Amino acid sequence: MGKTIVIIGAGPGVGFAVAQRFGKEGYNVALLARSEEKLNDLVKQLEAQEISVASFYADVLDRNSLKDALFAVKKHFGSIDVIEFSPTPSMETMRTPRNIDVENAAFHLDFQLLSAITVVQAVLPDMLSKKEGSLLFTTASSAQKPTSMTASFGIAAGALLNYIRVLNNDLSAENIFAGIVSIGGLVYNTGEPDQELLKHFPQGTPAISSREVAETHWKMHSEKKENEIILGKTFSF
Repeated sequence: MGKTIVIIGAGPGVGFAVAQRFGKEGYNVALLARSEEKLNDLVKQLEAQEISVASFYADVLDRNSLKDALFAVKKHFGSIDVIEFSPTPSMETMRTPRNIDVENAAFHLDFQLLSAITVVQAVLPDMLSKKEGSLLFTTASSAQKPTSMTASFGIAAGALLNYIRVLNNDLSAENIFAGIVSIGGLVYNTGEPDQELLKHFPQGTPAISSREVAETHWKMHSEKKENEIILGKTFSF
């Protein structure tokens, strides 16, 4: 049945581009997200490109939902060989340092770190058995250098980054790769970036194609050399 990539937090940007890139290489694609309408649209687009694809409902904040979806993927496609984890919290959840409270910090840690651990623990036994697999993650460059504007996100992203670091160190001897792509800039999905939208970001903010992000993930997975790559730059604001 071929190899399968699971994209968690699938959307029309990075998730879709990763699906296209791996689908081009013959991978089955499993899309996980909360919005059935969004998933159905992505499935139609990928099927039109003759990519083997299926969608599954999952809420990263619901452990059982996430584990059930991954079990359903394995039942449908036969295996899970690669995961790409890129759920993104809404801007309304972002807090500056002085406004972070316990509930907000817990939300972001739950959304990014604990859900990632749930995914890894669900797929890792089979990867260890086969001694093969890739665990890919997408975050923002605030994982390396948190900013005041999105401090609550950056704290959790930093925790995720350190989890991936120790995970890769632990699993590399088993031929299992864990890597993370951090984006420092505005991601665009069309042929050219939206210049009007860029005006709302700090001057000098890079525009990064979702296809470039996907290509970076493919290179990371296929070469298994660099496990931390920043696209764009880190910011101080």
